[in-house]
Amino acid sequence: MRRIISVVLIASLLFCACGRVEIETEESEITIYTTEAPVVTTTEATTTEVTTTTEVTTTEATTTEEEPEPVVISISFPDEFFTELQEIFDRYGVNQNCDGDEEDCSCDIYSETTDEDGNVTREKVVSIYYMDLETGYSFEINSDVHYPVASCVKIPFVVYLYEKLAADEIDGDTVLTYESRHYMGGTGIIQDGEVGDQYTVMELLELSVIRSDNIAYQMLKDLISWDDFAEYCQSYGCTHEIDTRLTQEKICTESAGAYARILAQFLESDNPYVDTFKSHLAITRIPMIKSSYTLYRKYGWTNYAFHDIAYVEAPHPYILAILTNLEGEESSDYSLYSEISYLIEEYADAAWEAVQQENS
Repeated sequence: MRRIISVVLIASLLFCACGRVEIETEESEITIYTTEAPVVTTTEATTTEVTTTTEVTTTEATTTEEEPEPVVISISFPDEFFTELQEIFDRYGVNQNCDGDEEDCSCDIYSETTDEDGNVTREKVVSIYYMDLETGYSFEINSDVHYPVASCVKIPFVVYLYEKLAADEIDGDTVLTYESRHYMGGTGIIQDGEVGDQYTVMELLELSVIRSDNIAYQMLKDLISWDDFAEYCQSYGCTHEIDTRLTQEKICTESAGAYARILAQFLESDNPYVDTFKSHLAITRIPMIKSSYTLYRKYGWTNYAFHDIAYVEAPHPYILAILTNLEGEESSDYSLYSEISYLIEEYADAAWEAVQQENS
């Protein structure tokens, strides 16, 4: 728990201080923001041996050896990674149309064209947030684009409720009743039932994740103050007001990164509900982000939004958020996610292999 908390604090300072390095390539229109990894040092502990004798009344201490030089651990992704990423974008026709000078961070993700045959083509936009949890190294792709948040907001929302359950501020056995005011279309199974149906808080939390049930989410909102929840998200780095409002919330890499850090901190904590949450996240539907390692993820899908946020339990864990305006109805939408996911995993592993070789 201590490790991820320290990383979160460091990352927050980096973002607040705008400590970003902008990299623009001639071959690509994408803008990459990276944060240098905080220096992580390790030193071997030294001991001082004290000897005593019965004949001498003084205590003689042996001299300590000179303290070894600390081992500096930091990682980064090379330029080759970003070149390969752009090649993926090119193959899938992703056109990064964000104007980084937009003060409201709200680029046009709704751009569509209709040809003479009536076929509608949407300009594809992709944003990415990555952070290595041990060093704090991170990068963001297309950070200035805001998308509809969809069900990604259920990540911090559910964590927030689990924290209240652990603090005995909410009782998981409390029964809530489905009222007509809770109705919300889209994903979920409660809508197949009847107004007046009842569910416990724990049942609604499970449905919110496994089935991404929108009505369950609306019912659970009755348990909290949205202002308090918004403040909770802001404390992790959601600084854009449009990302924390009650209705029609938005999401960009900043807020996606905040959601991912909330998820990681919770999953690495000793909260009694961690295993329950993990079991739900492990079987969420709609496979998008993929990994060779165990991962815990939650997707969001609505008009002009096809997102996924994950905690990857690699030997050196990392968090990853991929935001898009795709429709999620084509196999290519899923293969794009797969290629991006595995490319990041490959370079994340390689970065740590390089560290091991340097320090061996």
